[in-house]
Amino acid sequence: MENPSFMQQWKLVSKAANYWLIFIPPLLASVLITWMILNKVYPYDTRLIVPMNDVLVTKNVLEEIALYVTWGFCFLCLVRYLYSKDRFFLWASGMMMVILIREIHPPIMDYGIYIGLLWLFYLAYRKHHLVADYVRSRYLVTLLGAGFFTYVIAVTTDERVWMFIPGERIFHTKMEETMEVLGHISIGCALLFVTKKPANS
Repeated sequence: MENPSFMQQWKLVSKAANYWLIFIPPLLASVLITWMILNKVYPYDTRLIVPMNDVLVTKNVLEEIALYVTWGFCFLCLVRYLYSKDRFFLWASGMMMVILIREIHPPIMDYGIYIGLLWLFYLAYRKHHLVADYVRSRYLVTLLGAGFFTYVIAVTTDERVWMFIPGERIFHTKMEETMEVLGHISIGCALLFVTKKPANS
């Protein structure tokens, strides 16, 4: 089967996207989280003390939640692959594995994670037949888009891009961790629960 051009694939993905749902919910979530933090009604304001290399380390509870969420989705995508033998879910498990490695924060992998994600998207482009019946799904494209836009908000918050906002030093850490978890959930749900949408449907 001949691989469609990049523009043909882009049009297919764009046609399935609901841009309102990609951009508006993450923006609303970030505003709500900021409001909750600044008004001291944020429910995840606890820290865990965990042993690490014989030293007690203080970690935000959301960092632990993020690890469990990404590991869970990675494992469940792999189980779905083993059950269905559909290589799309092996690809999906690989994507969740890259996100899980990013959550672990290995010191030498800062840019390797982004290279891994780009490689997975390049693989989806080059082996279009593996993902073709899934990228027509409005559910998949919209939730993936929302998840990655949520990551953009999280990364720019972590990089202190929003320092000009009053109170940014108070909310930036909690906001970044919360948006990361929401991004993990959005991407994980998109990859795990998607169903095929053949061209003739």
